[in-house]
Amino acid sequence: MKINITNLYGMANTSTAQAAQNVTTQLAKAQGVNELAIYRYNVASDTPEQLRVRIDGINASLQMGDIVIFQLPTWNGLEFERQYLSQLRAYQARVVFFIQDVPPLMFRQNYDDWMQPYIEFFNQADLLILPSENMATRLKAEGLTVDSIIYQHLWDHPTAYQPEMAAFRRELTFLGSQSRFPFTREWPYETRLRLFAADAQVDAEQNIEYAGFHPDEVLLPLLDGGFGLCWSIDTPDQPERQYSHLNASYKLSTYLAAGLPVVANADIAAAQLIKDHQLGFLASSLAEADQLVRNCSAQEYQLMAKKVKDYGYLLRNGYMFKRMLVEVGEYFMAN
Repeated sequence: MKINITNLYGMANTSTAQAAQNVTTQLAKAQGVNELAIYRYNVASDTPEQLRVRIDGINASLQMGDIVIFQLPTWNGLEFERQYLSQLRAYQARVVFFIQDVPPLMFRQNYDDWMQPYIEFFNQADLLILPSENMATRLKAEGLTVDSIIYQHLWDHPTAYQPEMAAFRRELTFLGSQSRFPFTREWPYETRLRLFAADAQVDAEQNIEYAGFHPDEVLLPLLDGGFGLCWSIDTPDQPERQYSHLNASYKLSTYLAAGLPVVANADIAAAQLIKDHQLGFLASSLAEADQLVRNCSAQEYQLMAKKVKDYGYLLRNGYMFKRMLVEVGEYFMAN
């Protein structure tokens, strides 16, 4: 018996969803886990027989009774994922759903048609890995019946980069596109915003420094001071904000791995973790975030920067996944 993990390929190089799965798989392979590569493609182009043969190829290295950590979603659609699970069961595989995103909660236009089918699918797992207790509560309210759950809390961000202590600067850094995060187009606050994005349009009248898009190995050393802004939208009843209450933020882990204290939405899924470990500030609005940064003292910042540097060590060295992998092994040894 061995442990296997699915891994996503075929998306854009800038895809956070693919990057997260790829990083997780790298950590898993370092622990002796076998990779099952899934390519994103036009599933509708396959006949049922072609799909079955394709999935048999993905699973060629499986053995009877193996454990499979199924990273979800595959972004090939629920029908692909159902068929993939069905063929895993032919190997009598014990299946862990590592649920990283829930499409009908991300894209509310799909909620009515797809929420219950997803819940029915999730209920077929032997074990779940969920991003947060908040996500578990929400899915159980939708009808989730699986009680065996491991919690992720944060993404790992493995890197050889070792940050120095972050420099005290009253500025905010944000990673994200202007098309998805409109607040980065108009910034009426005193605190300067450093915007790392590929598609930004610079307005000289805004208090924004446009810093471009950079690959991870270049980006992390540039995150050398101030605060990392982990934000969705100010309006609490908007789907984007509601979803941040449920999922694990890859952006948050990037800041922490780089050694940056953070400013985050007060209702972000990791809010209690940020508070407990003194990793930064929680704010209910961007105006409050601006005020918190402007009022922060050098001494207060240095305390947070030390806490973040120490905590970031865990993320840089894959602690979150290693812990989850141990918990997966323990669960199946006991069951």
